[in-house]
Amino acid sequence: MRTLIAGTGLLCLAAPSLAHVNLLAPNGGQVFNAGAPVSIEWEIAAVHITENWDLWYSTTGALGPWIPIAMDLPVGDNTQGAVHTYAWTAPNVSSTQMRVRVRQDNNGNDYEDISDLDFTVQLTCCGIAYCDPGSLNSTGLPGLLEAGGSHLVADNNFTLHALQLPANQFGYPLFSNAQAAVPVASGTLCLGGQIGRFTSNLFHSGASGDSGSLVMDMNNLPSPPGGGVLPGDTWNFQVWYRDSGTSNFTNGVVVVFQ
Repeated sequence: MRTLIAGTGLLCLAAPSLAHVNLLAPNGGQVFNAGAPVSIEWEIAAVHITENWDLWYSTTGALGPWIPIAMDLPVGDNTQGAVHTYAWTAPNVSSTQMRVRVRQDNNGNDYEDISDLDFTVQLTCCGIAYCDPGSLNSTGLPGLLEAGGSHLVADNNFTLHALQLPANQFGYPLFSNAQAAVPVASGTLCLGGQIGRFTSNLFHSGASGDSGSLVMDMNNLPSPPGGGVLPGDTWNFQVWYRDSGTSNFTNGVVVVFQ
């Protein structure tokens, strides 16, 4: 999406081939952790008497509002095709509608470009491993469980990711409000009390032995225990998976939700 800011301050659409500055990255579809380094990259498509560069981000898509990243950056290489970079730290937010905007401040008309599509920044504040490492599986490694997304109940953006699993096997997440250490099949069940199964998150580990990102619906927990997660709740998670004719478990992860 490329826009021209005319001298009057009005926004006018410009065809991509006529754009005077092209935002190269992040340009949509990426997922970054809050606090992670992000390289913002843009290219000069048409040369002007450029005075400086301005950068913003939006957490709500292409219409903004826009939050400053850096203003009045040095012009640098001002030749056509020159690529500029800026080392940005992803903000401490949780949003699937992130965009970046770069503006070419010129002696005359200014030009700008915006990320073509939304990208994601996710909070990574949640989860402490326990029952760790898990039992070795047929790969010779323990299944590894990581928590991601957000621990804020209002975000409903909590994820689990299991890796180091045997290839081409099925599995799904488990949860409970109690911990245990019970030998089961080839592994150890690290959950106690009522144990819920996220069978709607059934996955196939594929050739990579990876579950991918499993999104948990915190407003609609399976029964038992059912219901939804409330701020202040502590829940324990683990992933069960098939392993060479038997079954096994990852380590556990305990999360305090807010």
